[in-house]
Amino acid sequence: AIAKIYKQGGPTAAIEKLNEYLKSKPNDDQAWTILGNAYQDLDQNEKAEAGYKKALEINSNGFQAIASMGILRRKQGKYDEALAYYEKALAINPKYAQAYSSMTVIALKQEKDRKALEYAKKAYNLDKTDPVIVANLAVAYHYNGMSELRDMMTEEARRLGYTKIDRLEKIYSGELTIRD
Repeated sequence: AIAKIYKQGGPTAAIEKLNEYLKSKPNDDQAWTILGNAYQDLDQNEKAEAGYKKALEINSNGFQAIASMGILRRKQGKYDEALAYYEKALAINPKYAQAYSSMTVIALKQEKDRKALEYAKKAYNLDKTDPVIVANLAVAYHYNGMSELRDMMTEEARRLGYTKIDRLEKIYSGELTIRD
C-alpha cells in the first residue's frame, strides 16, 4: 500500500502516511526504511538517517536499511562509511550488483583505480542489463587506460539506454573528472 501511495503521491504523501502508520506499528523496520528513503528523496538527510537508524535498531540485519545508509553516506562524501555499509549489505546479499557499482565510483573518487575495476567487473558479472553498471565499468576501464574495452562498454551502455553518454565522453576527453 505504501509503495502505491509513494508512486502516486510522491515522497511527501508517503511520509505523511508512514508517520501515521508508524504510530501504531513502531517496530516495522521496513516502514522506517521506506520513510528514510522518502526523506532522502527530498534531500532531508538528517531525517533519512534517523529513519534508517531506527530501522537498524529494530533489525540490525535489515538489508534495505543497510544499503540505503550506504547510498546516503556516498552522497554525503563519507566514502569509508559508505563502503562499510555496502560491505555489510554484500555480506547479507552477495548478489547486490548496485553495491559493487557504487563501490566502483567511490574507489575511482579515491584514486584506487584497480580496485574500482575489480568492483566494476563484479557488478557487471552480476547484472549485465543495468546501463549504469555498464557505464561505471566503462569509466573504470577508462581510468585504467583500457580504451578499447572502455569504448566497447560505452556502446553497450548506450544500447541499454544509458542517457548520460555525453558525460562519459567529457570524462574521457578530460573535460570532466570523477575525482573529487
